[in-house]
Amino acid sequence: MKRYEGMMIATDLDGTFLDAKGRVVQRNVDAIRAFCAEGGLFTFATGRHHDHLPEAVPGVENLVNMPVIVANGSYLYDFGEARVLAEVFMDVELSRPVLQFARANYPRVGFRVSTPQGYLTDGRTEYIRKFIDYSKKNRSYLVEVAPVEQWMQRLWHKIVFQGACEELDALYAELVTMFGENAFEYNKSSATLFEMQKKGCSKGSMLRALKQSYEILTGHAVTTYGVGDYENDLALLSAADVAVCPANAHTAVKCISDMVLCSNDQGVIADLIERL
Repeated sequence: MKRYEGMMIATDLDGTFLDAKGRVVQRNVDAIRAFCAEGGLFTFATGRHHDHLPEAVPGVENLVNMPVIVANGSYLYDFGEARVLAEVFMDVELSRPVLQFARANYPRVGFRVSTPQGYLTDGRTEYIRKFIDYSKKNRSYLVEVAPVEQWMQRLWHKIVFQGACEELDALYAELVTMFGENAFEYNKSSATLFEMQKKGCSKGSMLRALKQSYEILTGHAVTTYGVGDYENDLALLSAADVAVCPANAHTAVKCISDMVLCSNDQGVIADLIERL
């Protein structure tokens, strides 16, 4: 039996696997390769889309040996087979009033929706215009600018609001009051990003599904280690058998973590592997 057989690590990307400047920490890469060589299972659980990952992590398809959990758990993608394995969509009609309320009451907050074909946005705020400009320089970010009314014919993975932290917090609170805790999954993925998905759809729900399918397929039990730093990682850490976070994690994340290790700048994934 190899050293890490029966162990699966699912890690967030920004603020966790990547350093504070969004760079790959080589110590993590070296440790992950050794971990997988000794029977370990490794994947990412991120808010990004699968086609964004090669830009953030060059050679990602050779680093992971499990399907990746992307768009905050809205879908599961297998780089080996180059296809989506599972996918969850929002109820567009239920979600329409959310965008209408945001546009009417928070004009400085921009929003976009994630679809299988990329992002849809109306390009109406400074935050979104910067996002569009960035996308033009990076082919992985496919952004279509169109009136919101045209979005209703498409399938949505999630809604992403972008704006000042204080305004996003206020919008977050109002939407929960208006629609209730059980209408959507609500979470902030950074100080300037607030996201919504179908209720029950999260990094955690997809991790549980991935673990279950692996155990059924192989007949072997697996222990999952979830690693994350921000609010959209809470479900991931709650679903994992062992919750892990870097020293730079949000306080709420630290409170539910079994292990608080070094910072993302120092290589928290390598730190975890060295302790297994």
